[in-house]
Amino acid sequence: MTAACVTHSVPDAGAKLYAATQTMDEARHVEVYAKYCEKIAMTYPMSPWLKALIDATLQSDRHEKVMIGMNMIVESLALGAFNNMYRTTSCPLLKKLTFNVMRDESRHVSFGHVYLGPVFAEMHEDDREEMAQFAFDAVNVLASAQMQGGSLASRADPGFLMVLDNCGIDQDDFFKGMEEAEEMGISQALPPGQIHALEDLMMPAIARVGLVTERTRPLYEEAGIPISEDLSVLEAMEGGNPDADANVAAAE
Repeated sequence: MTAACVTHSVPDAGAKLYAATQTMDEARHVEVYAKYCEKIAMTYPMSPWLKALIDATLQSDRHEKVMIGMNMIVESLALGAFNNMYRTTSCPLLKKLTFNVMRDESRHVSFGHVYLGPVFAEMHEDDREEMAQFAFDAVNVLASAQMQGGSLASRADPGFLMVLDNCGIDQDDFFKGMEEAEEMGISQALPPGQIHALEDLMMPAIARVGLVTERTRPLYEEAGIPISEDLSVLEAMEGGNPDADANVAAAE
């Protein structure tokens, strides 16, 4: 739906043609993962913060904002999640279909940069600041879900709680162990080859097109959102080859 909104809203024919191919890609992704979910007979609900992010993107008043939300934020989130799933799963079928999906997603992220970079460079400063504010607000939706107060259990995604239940893991024991590890200073560093979508993909993509401005930079700092401008992981992922050595080297 969001990709179709991009197709409808962008003004020039070339962008419409690419956005149309992206819409077809996304429809294919939905179909293949739906069939996989039917095969394993297990589904989980969408995260509330992800729904809020997509709703805000769909309801935005400019096509540039739709593309920020879709091609720079949601797609970065998806690409990071698919990368980590691809490197974690032991299921050959899931690994193969995720490999192919990642190749599509890498193009979608690249399209956001190729199209929006020149647009923002020529945009009036007031309009560019409006775009930068939208980017911050969108990122803050997902960052707040991870950083808000309360216990680890209170911040947990409902779908993740279902995963614990389906795996026979007691929720209280799990979160007690997590809190004890946190108190002991034990880090939750990602395994080699896995990436952090916000720090490795999303923020570098936003900074690359000039949407981390002098005015919005303090907003990220006040919200506790790290600003990374290191493009190594992002550019490696945009190469479209999930098995590329550059991906692993950049993420380690």
